[in-house]
Amino acid sequence: MINSELGHVKTLEEFHTSIREQQEEAHGEYYCAIHDAIQRNLKDCNSYMELGVHQGGTAAAAMLCNPKEICLVDTDMSRYKKFLMPIAEEYCVRNNIKLDLRQVDSTGFGSINPTDMLVIDSYHHPNHMTKELEVHGKNVRKYIIAHDTSIINGRPNDSLFHVLARFADENRWEIAEREHRNVGYTVLKKS
Repeated sequence: MINSELGHVKTLEEFHTSIREQQEEAHGEYYCAIHDAIQRNLKDCNSYMELGVHQGGTAAAAMLCNPKEICLVDTDMSRYKKFLMPIAEEYCVRNNIKLDLRQVDSTGFGSINPTDMLVIDSYHHPNHMTKELEVHGKNVRKYIIAHDTSIINGRPNDSLFHVLARFADENRWEIAEREHRNVGYTVLKKS
């Protein structure tokens, strides 16, 4: 994933539009289709949590839906802090959104937080995602959405989709949506 140039943006709407345009120009159409899935499903959610924030493109998509609570988790928040943090903090204060940033490992106890929607876009390895689902799955009330479930690092690889499918099968979840275009995404819904 490229690091978008976002020094010119002043609002959350501008940030989201700009990062999406730059990401899709670099990685192709539908790379950011996960943003639409987040916004569609977040309409009936009060809380949002994201594992793997990077610059904050999907976090911005979620903020624009104005959930009551947002929890962002990443081992390195430096790219988020560079452009989005000041804009996000101001937006969240203005819209009465509780914003919680955690610079911790997504599989550690410090990352645990109950939420309606969990988005996973961290370290794209089946073992890591399995551990994230073990740690977080029982604390998610409605949706789990994961990015890169068709292609990882430029190569066809649906191993993350299979981790999600197994988790859904073994727990009370169902596959609600699977997008194959570009890197793909998968939406699980609690049964």
